[in-house]
Amino acid sequence: MPNTLAHIGIQGPLNSLFGKGTSPQWMLLGCIIPDIPWILQRILKLVPGIDPYTLRLYSLNQASLFFCLFMAAALALSTRRTLHIFLLLSLNCLLHLFLDATQIKWANGVQLMVPFSWSMLRFDWFWPEHLSYNTATMAGLLFLAFNWRKIAATDLEIARPTAGKTTIILCLLLFYSAGPFLFFKQALAADNHFCRTLMGQSERVGKNIELDRVLFSSETKSVRPFSGKTFSLHGPLPDTSGLISVQGYFIASNTIQVARYHQHNQYRAMTTSLGLLLIAALWVHSLALRSRTK
Repeated sequence: MPNTLAHIGIQGPLNSLFGKGTSPQWMLLGCIIPDIPWILQRILKLVPGIDPYTLRLYSLNQASLFFCLFMAAALALSTRRTLHIFLLLSLNCLLHLFLDATQIKWANGVQLMVPFSWSMLRFDWFWPEHLSYNTATMAGLLFLAFNWRKIAATDLEIARPTAGKTTIILCLLLFYSAGPFLFFKQALAADNHFCRTLMGQSERVGKNIELDRVLFSSETKSVRPFSGKTFSLHGPLPDTSGLISVQGYFIASNTIQVARYHQHNQYRAMTTSLGLLLIAALWVHSLALRSRTK
């Protein structure tokens, strides 16, 4: 998926086309709602005892457009213009997912049709390091720099929800949090992120496998994906350690014959973190200005 700044660089100007009533702070939140499950996954991976496959399938389901809409609805109910904010958040979730689908991300994709289909949409146009995404990243920084004061001063339209709305918000958040567990079997059956292939140790030989952005050791010629298990690699490989994506097939239960690989840089992780920090800072600035005017 493009880094957060790249999303802002594309989605920010697109939202500006809709005129003055686009509530830019909420647009920025819409840019990151589909990433919330993956942010939580990074945190929960540090907790001992959590099954990595369960965590991955949970995050996959929660990152689908279906569950993004539940989060969007919960957030929108805390505002004065509920329908407007809901549509704004939903549109930006959809834009986010379509932008994610433009990247070449082996073993990956976006889910737009859950709970009716678990097939993953993937256009495979550009690698994450492509010039187009670097340009969008710079555009994101410029968009925030030139519009910071105006965005921060825009009315957040936050309103204290009624008791009825509060109940609905809690129900929506409950389903957003617990609902992904209901669809584990479907996500596993679809072998999304090759979870079923990786789980079936005795049945791996001969099966195709794709790994996205895994840490590669040039010394041991091995990778360690989200499952936490190490796999040896045979075939064409980079000379230096780092993040790589891999396509190949299992020639033994823990050995992959590499057909193709792509070496990544660390740039995306840094720009994503910076983008998230800037969005958080902008919201804090907006809330501070709001408290002063009360």
